Amino acid sequence: MASLRSALEQRLLKAFAPHYDIDAIEDGSSLKAACAFHSRDSQYVLSKKVELWAAEHHEYLYLFSLPHLDEAAVEEICQKTLDLGSPQVKPHAQHMYTYLTAVVLCDQADEQALRVLQKKKHRREFKLSLHGWMEFRIAAVDLSTDEISTNRAGREFKKSLRPFVEAAKKFNIGEENPK
Repeated sequence: MASLRSALEQRLLKAFAPHYDIDAIEDGSSLKAACAFHSRDSQYVLSKKVELWAAEHHEYLYLFSLPHLDEAAVEEICQKTLDLGSPQVKPHAQHMYTYLTAVVLCDQADEQALRVLQKKKHRREFKLSLHGWMEFRIAAVDLSTDEISTNRAGREFKKSLRPFVEAAKKFNIGEENPK
């Protein structure tokens, strides 16, 4: 299972690479990578000096990999994600949202830990949402059952993870499809 988890980790990082700035973390902890995504949309009139509106979107994604997920690990992962990501949030008039996302890959997960994970939430609005909001998302992949569990905010992210989990299982520990 550890090799499957490692293969899925590499596959996810490869998929994130075109969109995220990735910092690999090799400190012996369960945190394997910190990824950052930034986007800015705006509308101009005649020239870039006359800006009608602008909106900034940010995401700070933290990839965790561990053999067994229990309640204590869920609490630690949530706290570490909030501790690392919250200082990155810089609300201002053009800030729309910032997601703090934790992706957890595990060989096996306790049922109670997954229930705790599904109930996790943390949302903060800045100046009645005029300066945007920050939301915490978490997704855990249990490789023993191929189940992906998320909190309410992470439901959309679950759809993005599903193909990677299926491909890692299908192609025998992450080997590429021979065509």
